[in-house]
Amino acid sequence: MSDSKPMQTPMDQNMSLQMVAKAEPFDATLYSQAIGCLIYLCNTRPDIQFAVSQVSRFMQNPTVLHWKAIKRIFRYLKGTSNFAMVFSKSIHLLLKGFSDSDWAGDRDTRRSTSGFCLYLGVCLISWLSKRQPTIATSSCEAEYRATFTATLESVWLQKIFSYLDVRVEPIQIFSDSQSAIAIAKNPVHHARTKHIEVHYHYIREQIAKKHIELVYVPSSENVADIFTKALTRDSHEKICMLLKLVPI
Repeated sequence: MSDSKPMQTPMDQNMSLQMVAKAEPFDATLYSQAIGCLIYLCNTRPDIQFAVSQVSRFMQNPTVLHWKAIKRIFRYLKGTSNFAMVFSKSIHLLLKGFSDSDWAGDRDTRRSTSGFCLYLGVCLISWLSKRQPTIATSSCEAEYRATFTATLESVWLQKIFSYLDVRVEPIQIFSDSQSAIAIAKNPVHHARTKHIEVHYHYIREQIAKKHIELVYVPSSENVADIFTKALTRDSHEKICMLLKLVPI
């Protein structure tokens, strides 16, 4: 890989990863070792979190195509080897988060992907890209589940601050789904939302307790977009800047 050409993004927008029965197989041991290295890097490189989450789904039966996707991630890392997360001093200890989902993005199971990131002041402190455990029957449901995951992490962080005797204002969670926000804020349990598991309405309880506040944000400004899908070069670079992941 030392002589390979650097890439500008960790994942090709036009590449669709899925299980192919007759595809050329690849060495599972080497594949797993590469995944292990990439997962470790995700602790300080949130920009590759989604791509690594995608390729790690094929560890049992990897193919040459899946290995090609892994090599692209390494080529991206080569081109951004001088990138680092910047943590700046902030006067106000305000927690805020962004959540997003990619509805039915998994070609094999049609499960959606949840993604979120949380900031303390201007510093990124937590992020996640994870396939949802069950199939969402609508984009609204997928977004609502992603918001639920972000809410759990937010409340957990809020409790840690309370143990440290640090008062935290209600956490703002930004979402680009107006329908999901409407469901969370509406105290009436409509018949059309009964198929959503009851525990996801935990969000409503946290809103009522003024622990969190859901706020709409346009898709173009949703930082969590990078944790749910492959982006164009311009969008990827823009979000990296917002994540405070910059060349040093």
